[in-house]
Amino acid sequence: MNSARVLAIVVLVAGLFASAPARATPQEDLAFAVGESNHDKQSVWIVERLMTLKVGAKCWPKLTDKKLRALGLIAAYARNVQRYAKVVTEDDWFAIEGQTANSKEANQAVVDKMITEFAKKFHLTITVEGDDCEASGNGLWLKYLSTVTDAIQKFPPKAGKTKITINVKAKTKGVTVTAGKDGSTFTINASRDVEASGWSDKIESALKRVSSKN
Repeated sequence: MNSARVLAIVVLVAGLFASAPARATPQEDLAFAVGESNHDKQSVWIVERLMTLKVGAKCWPKLTDKKLRALGLIAAYARNVQRYAKVVTEDDWFAIEGQTANSKEANQAVVDKMITEFAKKFHLTITVEGDDCEASGNGLWLKYLSTVTDAIQKFPPKAGKTKITINVKAKTKGVTVTAGKDGSTFTINASRDVEASGWSDKIESALKRVSSKN
């Protein structure tokens, strides 16, 4: 085989790889499903840019399963983040995306930019230990997300920015919350399987202590 033919084959193969669409990540698949559930684009961007879920390989398919409650719950938590952003910035992404003043595309472009900017001020990461997860709606990790995304609306940190990390592990007992000195970072270590009494109060109290609403 001459060199010219070899080169042509290499170029052809390279072109095939270059033209192949990039595969979506599991989190991107979840973000799309959440957007479909909430019937908007902002929810897609919230899950993609403002949230990081680190779960096992067997967990991801459950999160996009419409027969399980996890998808609807995560869609609700995305709404909570949107409401928190409204408290902090006074920008109502939901109203802006749905307004009739401009075209749908123009409104979405405005919200798209706002969420990108807000990503500099907020991020929520949750890590759930194990290769699987409880996705029926009763899982503690989902309850932690519910409490955190609800509490930040009621007690927005006065720092004006928030980075929250939730570590959910089998051997962890109860729930502990550690806040950074400037009140903008929170690390929550929580039990995966055994629910401790009063755990939600610990999360709310930690946020309340550094809230602008105190």
